[in-house]
Amino acid sequence: MVYFEVPIEVGNRIDFEEGGPGPIFGHIMERFAPDAVYSQAGMRAAFMVAELDEAQMTELMVILSKKLGTYPEFTPIMSAEATMEVAAKAIIEAKKAP
Repeated sequence: MVYFEVPIEVGNRIDFEEGGPGPIFGHIMERFAPDAVYSQAGMRAAFMVAELDEAQMTELMVILSKKLGTYPEFTPIMSAEATMEVAAKAIIEAKKAP
């Protein structure tokens, strides 16, 4: 999951540029093909659920920092099914710790 907030000054500038924020957000949607995107009501912030490798994370960070003046927060998330499998393996390994 990727979370980012657009600073007030940058958001105000982009809103009044020709095309507004549409071109940059359109590019992000096309380039990273997120499974879901949610905006936070009352502020310029977004949550994006996407499967990204390290290179894509770096690319997205560069785009968001250059174009929107912000750094994204990346939070690894997984499905409930995957969590059960990963947790089972992790518990087995954790029990080996002294």
